Amino acid sequence: MQKGNDNFQIFFVLGAPGSGKGTQIKLLAEKLGLFHFITSQAGKDYIKEHNDTETLKEKERQEKGLLWDSEWILKIIKEKTEEIIKGNKDKYKGLIYDGSPRTLFEAKEFLGFLAEKVGKENIKVMEIDVDENKLRDRIKKRLILEKRIDDKEKIFETRIKEYKKETMPALKFLEQNHGVIKINGDQSVEAVHKEIESKLGL
Repeated sequence: MQKGNDNFQIFFVLGAPGSGKGTQIKLLAEKLGLFHFITSQAGKDYIKEHNDTETLKEKERQEKGLLWDSEWILKIIKEKTEEIIKGNKDKYKGLIYDGSPRTLFEAKEFLGFLAEKVGKENIKVMEIDVDENKLRDRIKKRLILEKRIDDKEKIFETRIKEYKKETMPALKFLEQNHGVIKINGDQSVEAVHKEIESKLGL
């Protein structure tokens, strides 16, 4: 990679809980040499390291399956992003976000912030679209096999509602102001990955 950020690529991969976006993000990060930025992990790490009143409120929101406050998490994301771009531009060819942006506020603020850092043309946004009934089937199977706390049905239903209320407006904004690459998430993991590669021209 050249010095500077002219070729530093930014990827957003959005999708409802259970859409398989985490798996596809990992595959893309490995293939393209991208830093895998996990928003939930960045927030959890911050919560572990801080015990101020605002952070404790965000911890409670997380435990209920609610999204973190947009301004709070965006501040953390921006700080970490700056560190990655400045400190790893020779190590990574770009950065892929797992869990950002999640709200309309984040989408508006973050798109502008990143466009200044790397150029709007170097930002790609994808949506992995899965039928809602299929999402529920996937989560039920995952509950039986893995017993993951995050996938308890009550929390999952809360997360689906939050996704519709908060993240879908963010997707609409990105579609209107930047462009979103639609991916059919109802396919197998391999087929979804092939479609992503094809639509990115890889």
